[in-house]
Amino acid sequence: MGPTASSSFMSYQVLARRYRPMTFSEVLGQSTVMRTLQNAIAAGRIGHAFLFSGARGVGKTTSARILAKALNCASGPGPTSEPCLKCASCEEIARGMSLDVQEIDGASNNGVESVRELRESARYNPARDRFKIWIIDEVHMLSTAAFNALLKTLEEPPPRVKFIFATTEYHKIPETILSRCQQYDFRMLGIREIAGHLRVVATKDQIRVSDAALEAIARTAEGSVRDALSLFDQVLSFSGPEVEDRDLQALLGLVDRELLFAVSEATVRGDSLRLLEAVEKLSDYGADYRNFVRELQLHFREVLLRKLAPESSALLGNLGAEAQRRLSPLAEAFSEEDLVRVLDVLARCEADLRWAQDPRVTLELGLLKLVQMRRLLPFAELVARVEGMLAGGLAPSSAPPRAAAPRPPLPPAAERAPAKPAPSEAGDAAALLAQMASQTRPSLAPALRAASARLDGEALILDVSGDFHSFASAHLDELQALARKVSGQRLEVRLASESAAALAPAPSAADEGRRRLRERAEREPGVQEALDLFGARVVDVRESK
Repeated sequence: MGPTASSSFMSYQVLARRYRPMTFSEVLGQSTVMRTLQNAIAAGRIGHAFLFSGARGVGKTTSARILAKALNCASGPGPTSEPCLKCASCEEIARGMSLDVQEIDGASNNGVESVRELRESARYNPARDRFKIWIIDEVHMLSTAAFNALLKTLEEPPPRVKFIFATTEYHKIPETILSRCQQYDFRMLGIREIAGHLRVVATKDQIRVSDAALEAIARTAEGSVRDALSLFDQVLSFSGPEVEDRDLQALLGLVDRELLFAVSEATVRGDSLRLLEAVEKLSDYGADYRNFVRELQLHFREVLLRKLAPESSALLGNLGAEAQRRLSPLAEAFSEEDLVRVLDVLARCEADLRWAQDPRVTLELGLLKLVQMRRLLPFAELVARVEGMLAGGLAPSSAPPRAAAPRPPLPPAAERAPAKPAPSEAGDAAALLAQMASQTRPSLAPALRAASARLDGEALILDVSGDFHSFASAHLDELQALARKVSGQRLEVRLASESAAALAPAPSAADEGRRRLRERAEREPGVQEALDLFGARVVDVRESK
């Protein structure tokens, strides 16, 4: 049993190697790049240097080996877009044993001496195959001197020499190198693409696993097929051929999606206690708080996409039908503005957790901010409510105020009913003044509350204190319009303190200048808007130097 078991252990190949693509058509998610390479080979337009760039695990080095097979395949008289995989050249390249196809790690062979050896070797013809090919992985790791030594060979290479470079950090490669290469950008794969590939692997290996588990692995892989296969291998080592969802969460440290929904639903309801209980659950099984916040960000992003995008949109391509069903009530409960603020708070929380002395408190504070934000009045609604106050009543907080019905035009004077006599009692005048103060703009209310009133025929006499006299004078037309609106009569508003003001000592030039400056400031639209919004008054004004 011992030798057999040992032989089994030594012969096992991890999934990432066992399911590595062998032809262009097998490369997952890079159809544009693969088609371009195949067409170039078929047309005989083969460059001497290729640069494959992209994130880790998306197929750069694998594609470089496939390209090397296509260039050196012995099944035909020249390069082929479909390598046979059976000739000696294809088999040796697949095993990494070809004399004419050399793979170099740019990180460990980054010195100028390594490049000089490469240049010397390039002077000689291939040992057997059609081309001598160098595949340099992580080429951005080469030193500046090594890049400079490579320039001349790239610019005027021997006719039977090809270079294929691969890099995860395109921006670190000198422009002089880039200009001498055909450049191909490899994209990161979507969750559905990776999960679908994992399902193919699971079917071939007779592994029982749920779609939700495969999607969780694909999401954790962050666009890398190799990472997804490595994670799947790790899961299979733990659970065997039957994978349980709970095993997956425990093994990979994934956040339970039910907890994400619990947090978002508690945010909708304003349930602070439930948010704290969610943090307690995270603490119980030792989850990484930053990872949880990142998962929560992705969750709320999905809510935002569900709210904005139609069901046929490609933006929802990574969301299954069940996920969309559960996200729909949340999308209806949050406004777009809410979700943008939520994502902003979570981004700040994730950054704060990096340096937090007490991560749990930092996380709890961030989640409680989500609840508090839901209680804030959106600016647009605040403006609507202020406009409602100006119209004569407080607008409902849940809906914008309705426009006031237009008043019918007045009939000709001969057809008008005789006006009611204006009230003359002091109590009626005081009531009228109080009603004006309650229905006017907040900026006028302080002056009215500080005044006393009496009626004299069709005139409303306001006795305004000296502090508010100049302000009331500047807004006399508005006060008159308000008095007519409230009383329903064509009242004329007069200020009783005008005569008193005339008998008062003449103000100094400085006081008069400040008064005029304050009146100018009060007439400014921006100042008026602030006075109206906050119920304030101008106390003092100073001219900037």
